[in-house]
Amino acid sequence: MSSQKPAPEPPRPPRGAPIYLDGDGTLRVNQWRAPARGATVQTIDGTGKRVTVTRLFVTGVFAFALKKKTGALSVVVCAADGDSATVKVSAKKAQNVMAWAVAFNAWSEANS
Repeated sequence: MSSQKPAPEPPRPPRGAPIYLDGDGTLRVNQWRAPARGATVQTIDGTGKRVTVTRLFVTGVFAFALKKKTGALSVVVCAADGDSATVKVSAKKAQNVMAWAVAFNAWSEANS
């Protein structure tokens, strides 16, 4: 007897990101929607780090190790038909969104 496992669900975007995955497998960015299957996600890292005067005053020389994240990450979500949507994500959520994008693209590649 061969039992086939159901296809794995796509990874969910991190909480607080402006990208949503509906229960029916639709990716949503604001009003833009596309089926998750076959979609790709690209990130353009525009984030940086800086030392603030307050941080330097409070932590001393350790401020250089505790730099504040600045800027934004641009996320481009592309549907299989070529339609796309772009959204900016704050620097605080950038690392989680980049990790999700890698996992989502691996899932999409494995299920295409």
